[in-house]
Amino acid sequence: MSLAQIGFDRYQRFRAAADLIRGLALPPGQEVLDVGSHDAAFAAFLPDHRVIACEQIIRPPDQGLQWAEGAVPVVCALDVLEHVAPAERGFFLAELARVASRAVVLGFPAPQAAAAEDLVLRLTGSPWLAQHREHGLPDPAMVEAQLDRLGLAWQRTPNACLPSWTAMMLLMYGVQNQAVRGEISGFFNQNYYALENREPAYRYLYLCRKPGVARHG
Repeated sequence: MSLAQIGFDRYQRFRAAADLIRGLALPPGQEVLDVGSHDAAFAAFLPDHRVIACEQIIRPPDQGLQWAEGAVPVVCALDVLEHVAPAERGFFLAELARVASRAVVLGFPAPQAAAAEDLVLRLTGSPWLAQHREHGLPDPAMVEAQLDRLGLAWQRTPNACLPSWTAMMLLMYGVQNQAVRGEISGFFNQNYYALENREPAYRYLYLCRKPGVARHG
């Protein structure tokens, strides 16, 4: 399967997050910690860097990331925060910021996606979306307040237009043939990705710079 044929939902967040990281102008070979990842798919979008997949559970008060403070230039958590219990989200964000020396890249579904997620969940039984409902989608205002408390300079960008996300999710669950699903995702990714990073957004992505990190691009 080609890079473009990765499932459309993962492609959208991975490509956009990779573009944000490239905007930091890191030297080649720098480490990027991908928190909550279960495979190496994101690494394919950053071939010039060393992407480390991390499945470690992060939970207060003492289950923090195993890395030391400032040990990794960039720490990412893409579509992970909504799987963290609300009471533990502050600790989770603090751990990302603690380990990062340059920046944190964060992505999560916006509250406005809740109705669409409920529809997709009802029709497909997606276990991932069931956990979204269990924990509730993160509130951007609360996340941004926490980023401010952590001293991070952040910028928010929309990712994945909500109407397209809803239609594509239902289409993907209706197609059983994996090869056909790959062809559909590939066509969508190659032809429509550039049009999809707009409101109303399914997801928000945040580039959060540590103090003293200059903005490039």
